[in-house]
Amino acid sequence: GGPLRTGAAPAEAAAPRGEIAWRAELGAAASGGPALADGVVYAGDVSGRLHAVSASDGAPVWETRLRSPVSTAPSVAGGLVYVGMLNGGIVALDRETGAPAWSFVTDGPVRGAPAVADGVLYVGSSDRRLYALDALTGEERWSFATGGRITSSPSVNSELVIVVSQDNLIHFIDRRTAKRWFDYDISLSDGSAAVSGDSVYAADVNGTARRVAWENRELPLEKAARNVRRWLFQVGMANTLPAVKGYVWAGREPGMSFTGTPAVDAGRMYAGATGGELAAVDKETGRILWRAPLGAAASASPVVVGGVVVAGTGTGELVAVDAATGELLWRTDAARGAIAGVAVGDGALYATAADGALVGIR
Repeated sequence: GGPLRTGAAPAEAAAPRGEIAWRAELGAAASGGPALADGVVYAGDVSGRLHAVSASDGAPVWETRLRSPVSTAPSVAGGLVYVGMLNGGIVALDRETGAPAWSFVTDGPVRGAPAVADGVLYVGSSDRRLYALDALTGEERWSFATGGRITSSPSVNSELVIVVSQDNLIHFIDRRTAKRWFDYDISLSDGSAAVSGDSVYAADVNGTARRVAWENRELPLEKAARNVRRWLFQVGMANTLPAVKGYVWAGREPGMSFTGTPAVDAGRMYAGATGGELAAVDKETGRILWRAPLGAAASASPVVVGGVVVAGTGTGELVAVDAATGELLWRTDAARGAIAGVAVGDGALYATAADGALVGIR
């Protein structure tokens, strides 16, 4: 949730108790997590429909059928709700009525949710480009080419738009000029980078969690000079490797394969794993603080609210643990299919699933 992608509710938010308040049926598998804004929950499905339902009881508000399967979680800003499409489109709809406002077409499927900040929508495509569009009109402002498909959701702070690409790099791009600040090597990741303060946090399928300082600009030829120094080290002509731009810490947890986007609060980073665990990492040191069993593979990015971390699993459960200790607090059978995503707000959780369920949890 939100352009920073931290998955963290405000500190004063109350933790849910894990009780199912209502259940709505989308009619097809959810295409990503839901979005919550002003008492309305928005969710897309693979049949090409975007749904708006009441956050209080799940009653339908409106439903719009689009021309292609929805392939991302929605994003909401101002009076519009935005989704990415399997046919490469990005569509903006009126959040009150569901009426289409504008559309923009890329050359590949859009897999990551758009991010909106200061009137600009940022979205990546499988055509290997990151796009900046006017959020009100859909007019293209710029695009940035990467070396791999973009299936993650961009993260945006005051200076940069940050995106993980399947060229195994985190790209740090000036949001105003579209100029590259620097990039950072990462193993294959199916999630996004979370931005907290002066750092970016990411986790990958090789079980490595990373903290990268984003306030870096590479000087002209600096990357080329580092590559030369790395080659000299490899052939024995240099004694040390060059410093990695932006490096703060990186730690690999053997046997773990992280999935999704980590959640980040004031002191910890939380990441789910396909092996059925949730891990908490100290933000300052990178040290693993606890590992909690989920009972099944993590299938959705975790969220943290009121001192509780909630993760969705491939068996349709929502599992809540104490953020400080990893102690199990509750688990709820929310759906019959894998949890696709979780949104948090108003003292409740909202989850979508592969069986087409949209569930409100108090």
